[in-house]
Parts: sequence; C-alpha cells; structure tokens
Amino acid sequence: MIESESTVAGSDRSSRGLRRWLLCPVIAGDSPSRAWGGGILWLNWQRRGDFQELVREIGVPSPFGWQHVNADSLDAHLRMVDAFFATPWLSFDAFVVEPAGGTEEVDLQAFCDRQRRALEDFVHQQIADRLQAEPNEPQPVRLWLVANACGYPSSKAAVAAIEDHVLRSLFQRLRPMDKAINHRTGRTPGLQLGGLLLQSIVSAWQQASLGAPRKALLTSVTSHLGWGTLRAVSRPDDTKFNVRLGAPKQRSRRPTQLPLFEPLPSSRRPASA
Repeated sequence: MIESESTVAGSDRSSRGLRRWLLCPVIAGDSPSRAWGGGILWLNWQRRGDFQELVREIGVPSPFGWQHVNADSLDAHLRMVDAFFATPWLSFDAFVVEPAGGTEEVDLQAFCDRQRRALEDFVHQQIADRLQAEPNEPQPVRLWLVANACGYPSSKAAVAAIEDHVLRSLFQRLRPMDKAINHRTGRTPGLQLGGLLLQSIVSAWQQASLGAPRKALLTSVTSHLGWGTLRAVSRPDDTKFNVRLGAPKQRSRRPTQLPLFEPLPSSRRPASA
C-alpha cells in the first residue's frame, strides 16, 4: 500500500532534502506538418519505491503506454490515469507546438534538432522554476531518459546533451549529485506513464483519428482535468497537469548562474513527500 504523507518523518525529509527524479523527458510527434510536443513526469525521490508498488497494484501490462492501449488493456490504463491524478507526489508538465503551415519542403534532420533543443530548453526551464520556488532545498536532480524517445542518436549523446545543456548550464558546473541516466522505456514505469500522458495530449492537438480504447483514455484524462477537450492549455496557477502552447524560448547554451527568489504563491511541483 502507498504510505500516507503523514507517515513520513519530518527529520528524514530535512536531513536528505526533497530529492527528485525528473522522469520522462520525451518527444511526441515525428512530422513538422502535424502538432508535436515534449513532456516530463515529476516524481519525488523518496517515493520511487511507492510508485513501483502502485504500478504493481494497478496491474498494468508490462510494458504499458500509448502504443499498448487496446480493448484488453484499457481498464488497466484507465486505472493508471486515475492513480496519477489521485497521487499528490506525481505531476506532469508538457508543451505543444502546432505546425507552422506552408507547403515548403522541411529538412527532417533540422526538425529533429529543433525538437531536441526545445526539449532541453523546456527541461531547463522547469527545473529553474522549481528551484526558484524552493531556494532553501538541497534539490539534487535526477533525470531518466530514453535516447531514441528523445530523438538522440545514442544514449551517450543523450546523457551528454542533458548534462551539458541543462544541468551544467543551471549550476555553472555538473554537481556530483546531479545525473542524467539512460533507461529502457519498457523497464521504467515512470517513463511509460509520462509517454502515455504526452501522447494523449499530442493526439488531441493533432485531431488524430483514434480507435475506441484510445478515445476512452482521452476522455478519462479530460474528465479528471474538468476540461471540455484535451486540445487546450492549462491555467497559470495549475500545478498537477500543465500544458502550454508553443516551444520554449530558445536560450544561450552558455552556463548561466540561476538567480533564486522567494517561493512563489503556487509552487509548480509535486506535494512534499
């Protein structure tokens, strides 16, 4: 069973800090002529065992995710969506980019490079937002990623890009406690859940023709959010499930010192473990 937040000792939390994993920096959409996007699932570090147990209790197939949603697995996927919205220490952030339009031929390699850069900028931005909201936390950062799901040619290239363009850029150096680690999607439920949520959003923005099981999944996510459609963006003060329209603003790849501010009124992070 998932332990309640009240059972976590405050002294333990203060001694180790609120260490987090940033799970599933992934890209969805492989054509510049259709909507595409990127997303990340946040999971409190101390809850990683609880999350594994939650997935086991739900009984989702292994692997699970958008490509595995069908009539036989729908109920388990719906339970996974229910569990995400019911679990305070999970949150999701995403961005969606609509096609620019026009009929000119697009260089697919340039498009893939743009996707990767946008994802790196988005991850950088999300970590910066949470650091600004909690300037007094030790805040080690862990990133789990899948190279091919993020558009990188190899696991080595993916790890190097995230560590150099995100972590080193944020802190002016690569701190010993911060790491980017390549994983296999099929063995990592957090990556699978993040991919499921992102693919749901992008499919809605693409107005894709979907079968009944996937339509039911989109309906479930939309119902939890209280939205009329998943083809929408979240409000600025939403913290659980966030969708913004447009790619993140491109930034310099030179290391920058991140200024830390007082906590914001609404901290964009999972509830404290």
